Amino acid sequence: MKSTDRKNTSRRNCIFILLSVALILSAQKVQAEQPESDGNNSNIKASEESTKDAPIMEEVLVQDSRPYPELLHSSATAGSVLLRNDFDDAAPNLTDTLDHQTGLHVTRSGGSAAFSTLSIRGSTADQVQIFVDGIHLNSAGGGPVDLSRIPLGNIARMEIYRGSAPVYFGTSSIGGVLSISTLEAEALELRVSAGGGSFGERHAALFFSEQQSNWNLALGMDYSGQEGNFTYRNDNGTRFDSSDDRTITRQNNAFDQANLLLKSRIKLPCSGCDLSLTVLDWFFYRNQGVAGLGQFETERASSKQIDNLNALKLDALGLAGRIDWNLLAAFRYSKNSFSDPLEEIGLNSADVEDISYAPSLMSYYSAEISNWLNWNGQQTYRYEQLQPSEGSLAAAESQRHMASVSQEAQFLIEKAQLVITPSAGIESAYSTQNASDEPANYSDSDDTAVSYRLSLTNKSIPDTRLLINGGSASRFPSLFELFGNNGKVLGNTGLKKETSYGAEAGVIYESTMLPFPYRLRLELFGFYTEMRDLIQFVQSAQNVSIAENIDSARIWGVESGLRSDLFGHLRLAANYTYMNTRNTGDVAAKNGNRLPMRPASQWYARAEAYFMRVSEFNEISFYTEAEWSAGNYLDNANLVAVGSRLRINSGFALDLGGARLSFAANNLSGEQTQDLAGYPLPGRNFHFDISWKIL
Repeated sequence: MKSTDRKNTSRRNCIFILLSVALILSAQKVQAEQPESDGNNSNIKASEESTKDAPIMEEVLVQDSRPYPELLHSSATAGSVLLRNDFDDAAPNLTDTLDHQTGLHVTRSGGSAAFSTLSIRGSTADQVQIFVDGIHLNSAGGGPVDLSRIPLGNIARMEIYRGSAPVYFGTSSIGGVLSISTLEAEALELRVSAGGGSFGERHAALFFSEQQSNWNLALGMDYSGQEGNFTYRNDNGTRFDSSDDRTITRQNNAFDQANLLLKSRIKLPCSGCDLSLTVLDWFFYRNQGVAGLGQFETERASSKQIDNLNALKLDALGLAGRIDWNLLAAFRYSKNSFSDPLEEIGLNSADVEDISYAPSLMSYYSAEISNWLNWNGQQTYRYEQLQPSEGSLAAAESQRHMASVSQEAQFLIEKAQLVITPSAGIESAYSTQNASDEPANYSDSDDTAVSYRLSLTNKSIPDTRLLINGGSASRFPSLFELFGNNGKVLGNTGLKKETSYGAEAGVIYESTMLPFPYRLRLELFGFYTEMRDLIQFVQSAQNVSIAENIDSARIWGVESGLRSDLFGHLRLAANYTYMNTRNTGDVAAKNGNRLPMRPASQWYARAEAYFMRVSEFNEISFYTEAEWSAGNYLDNANLVAVGSRLRINSGFALDLGGARLSFAANNLSGEQTQDLAGYPLPGRNFHFDISWKIL
């Protein structure tokens, strides 16, 4: 227990007496249960285990409440951590899980497998960096990461960094970072699950792990699919005339996808340190129909995606007793195929196939110089080659070399309980294209960006952290924005990088005065960001657009969040985000307008009642959640408005120890809306899952 906490012993005892009375009057005692592993990296502290444990207190003792898990790579950044139990029963897919988090907004173009993108604090989706086990998923070719391609089945942990990115990731980020960690072996285990739901939804998964003294092995297989044949209201293109509206069934919206995870860690001999090698392969495949706008259905348009991540990671912990070092070598292969034989979406019936290769090398170290100074550093090199087929919307064959170096110092002023963290990084991108063998068709772009950040964290108030951050970030133009040339869209090698300058201040309160295992966490942040030289495609002639640095924007807002586990029977989660977004560019038609697809207000609330050791059940839980999003606009001119949206979900879970059943009913009101103009979302639907732990 901290020295500052001891001074508050009498206050804690009073609070504890009141809570003890509540315990005695409670219908059921809090019972003992061994903490379960969250299935994640063994380096993550025990305090970050399952949020659903509820140990007994056979004897009444005053002890610190177990804390909620914290971000691994920065204690001075606003963010969220989700462990496996946080999303096992909460949502059937990654997009719904993220849409419930503070400061995040997911935009979809249809149902479960439709293209979905993530915005953090009003950023564009391109400005959010996404990693899987440290491997960068953002493509130099252009376009944001499609969240629907990342299945939940093999995810153990997610970390969301809102705003600035820690030096660990080796890249600055205007929008923030989503870091995903896959499952890892921690014991001998065999687990299978299956389920389904509305509109032909089905899924099945298997996870096996083996743990030995010097090595472990994890194997995960996951399949999901859906027909996607929900009904929706077609306004026939006459939005303000309901006389010709009709209810029809969504067609050509089916998908099948599978992913395979193979992960092994081998402990290597090392005198005086913990040395290990991790081998990873994550394979993903999807085959899906490409449904058109709600007004214009398709019959034959389809796409296929193949993605494969390979990685070797060397971890050397405790070198010389003070240094942790990681070396990650990764290779990513991605192939996207699109077929439109009836020209239902594009103007070309030829099949399109884009292939990219992306090897990378990353080194990171963290050194404890003294008891008041830590030093962290990161170096990354990444190469990406894009090979599009003729008629593709991507750039012609092109490539990019990227390198970055980042350094960070952490100074502790113990008497003031203050941590000062300055950091800086430099990134360089060299992009080339050679559309033919003729030297005259050779183009290149070379740019460098410097980013910096200063953070202050104060812990002088018991159970409270005060945080202040300020800094800059950049985004290089994509290969498509630089070199694109498909007849309708032209790139521009003279583009400048997008830049941002921002600051945030916040307070995080996490009580240690509650008896174990009660928990309470509150957070409140305010943020301000200015973005410059935003890249837009501007019409320069009839049916021709060219990439230009034309826009700038200003965003400020407030976000708050709550998580608690109280009385041995109640878990609460809630968050609220308000954003004021304004276009500050020079175009009169857009200046002063709100940025499109950024709702000004969003809130989410979830209440879950749970009961431990009821008859044959380890746990029985019931939850209800509601999410609301204010109306917003779909265009920069603020002419096409979208109304507010309210969704109410409910469900339950039954845990028999070796087996678990969960059921969720979503969008109980049946409200049908659109996230993008003309792309309908499903109404009322349900989802169930049965899992069985064999070993």
